[in-house]
Amino acid sequence: MPLRDSPKSAVETEREILQALCSTTVGSVDWQRAVRRLARHSWRNPEHEVVYGALRALKAADGQERREQLPAQATRMGFPDVDWPRYLIDEAGISEPVDRLIDVLEETA
Repeated sequence: MPLRDSPKSAVETEREILQALCSTTVGSVDWQRAVRRLARHSWRNPEHEVVYGALRALKAADGQERREQLPAQATRMGFPDVDWPRYLIDEAGISEPVDRLIDVLEETA
């Protein structure tokens, strides 16, 4: 099977979800719904769990404000060494809606 036809791994999908949640492209209602849907997810990558925890801890409704506060929030949680360039990507690189990505993640569970 060609690589491009291979399904994404759960870890790749987790990262893409977090990239979307770290962006300013996801509206407040969609962002809150996505965070709730992920509340019981068992993260396969420990860093992904840290990023998700930092996102949940932020009270900012504005995507740009969340994006700016994420590194400081993770540091306050005791995780100063998160590789933020993996998550704070150019938003043009986000190809699928976050709800669809969560659907894919749930299918791999």
